Amino acid sequence: MAIDMIDRIAPAGKIWVCMACGKTSKDLYGDDTPWWDASCVMNSSLVDEDKLVFGEDRRVVTIKD
Repeated sequence: MAIDMIDRIAPAGKIWVCMACGKTSKDLYGDDTPWWDASCVMNSSLVDEDKLVFGEDRRVVTIKD
């Protein structure tokens, strides 16, 4: 099943998080972030932005309950 253009952009208050490396992107395919790669697309989940804890390198280190 293909993802529509609307579905690939995170809605307000949410962001795509790569569960493998902790990178984030508003666009599932990373059009807004050059460091987002194919692995990130395959390992990403849509998460509430206010639940994220970032490390010094701006990668997600924890997702709060």
